[in-house]
Amino acid sequence: MVVLPRFAVGMLLARKLGAADNPHDAIFASRRGTWLSPNNVRRQWRQARADTNLAWVTPHTFRKTVATLIKEEADTKSAAAQLGHSSEEVTDTYYIAKPVQAPDVSDILERLGTNPDGPPPSATHNDAHR
Repeated sequence: MVVLPRFAVGMLLARKLGAADNPHDAIFASRRGTWLSPNNVRRQWRQARADTNLAWVTPHTFRKTVATLIKEEADTKSAAAQLGHSSEEVTDTYYIAKPVQAPDVSDILERLGTNPDGPPPSATHNDAHR
């Protein structure tokens, strides 16, 4: 079980009130009250993105955004639980966005260019390859 934010609960309740009666009590049912077919959902999603610059937005994009936000504000374990993953490894590998730019560690690396005791220490080398 997952706990949803208030805005999502409100949206789902409003959708439920407007949903056609159906034997499954589904919030997202077809016009005939049957389960939505995955192919129809994908087609509708493509149509909704038509003529926009949002062709890159997929259900995976939403899941990745949720996982990344939760990881940044809480931790990977919480992100994995929200997505229903049994392993944090799956969440971390496929759903949590990695930084585009490495952190600024130039101050640390600056030590390589300045050594008050002389030249920087030489790299370890194998005498057999001289």
